Amino acid sequence: MPQSPNDKEIFLLEVLKNRPDAGQRDMAEAIGLSLGMTNLLLKDLSARGWMLMRKLNPRKVQYVLTPEGIKELSRRSYRFVKKTIRNVADCRAQLEALVLEAKTQGAKGLVLVGSSELDFVLDYLCHQHGLQFRVSPPGNHLEGWFHLHGENEPTLSPNVLEYMDSTLVEVGT
Repeated sequence: MPQSPNDKEIFLLEVLKNRPDAGQRDMAEAIGLSLGMTNLLLKDLSARGWMLMRKLNPRKVQYVLTPEGIKELSRRSYRFVKKTIRNVADCRAQLEALVLEAKTQGAKGLVLVGSSELDFVLDYLCHQHGLQFRVSPPGNHLEGWFHLHGENEPTLSPNVLEYMDSTLVEVGT
């Protein structure tokens, strides 16, 4: 779902590129905006030269990305991918700090209690730093292991997200 004006523009450009037959109602639904806001956004994109509106008949308008609109979509997509890669690198650094903390404490390994979308990263990092890695159901305690709950276990602490939130400032700077 779009979060900022720039997100709304890129989502609309993507809809125009991928669904050239889409009407305003389809576009509004796809990007989560009202029909009126979508109409204003389409006019803005047209004024910038990123899109053309062609009247096919009195009731039907076709929306077409211009070459400049395609370039803008590519530029914004590139920036989005670049930012995402930076975020992934920051996430990896935070998880690596967690693994190193477990190693510093003399743990045999890291046990992930419950489930996490990050289990494969934790497994890889443990292997890189000479620690064992296990996934365990809640309630199963392994003596001498560093225990961490998955982010899908929000009521149990500490969990992956809590740890990452607490190290965000330390690792990110």
